[in-house]
Amino acid sequence: MAKAFGVPCVPHNGAMGLVGITSHLSLIGYIVSSGKKGMLEFAENNRHRVYQKNPAEVRDAHYVTPVALGYSSGYQNDCVESLSGRWEAFRRTRRGDRGWVRGG
Repeated sequence: MAKAFGVPCVPHNGAMGLVGITSHLSLIGYIVSSGKKGMLEFAENNRHRVYQKNPAEVRDAHYVTPVALGYSSGYQNDCVESLSGRWEAFRRTRRGDRGWVRGG
């Protein structure tokens, strides 16, 4: 829609692992279809980078082309166990017990 009205648009991509995926998709779009460099937001939270196997890297305001296989969205092997323990601890708190998050 933005293109139809001539409005520049920068896709939002701030989440655990989403930055790596969108950098790959932008690179694929550049190579395969458009030949134009696009703009991407870099909204990675540095505290989440420790959980990722191959976090996206930005150097001189540009994404560094990934060399590892995959979409750079994989997590360290112990990440799920570590975070699920924190989730269980939260659910036992008063805030977690109020049904703040449904399911599970």
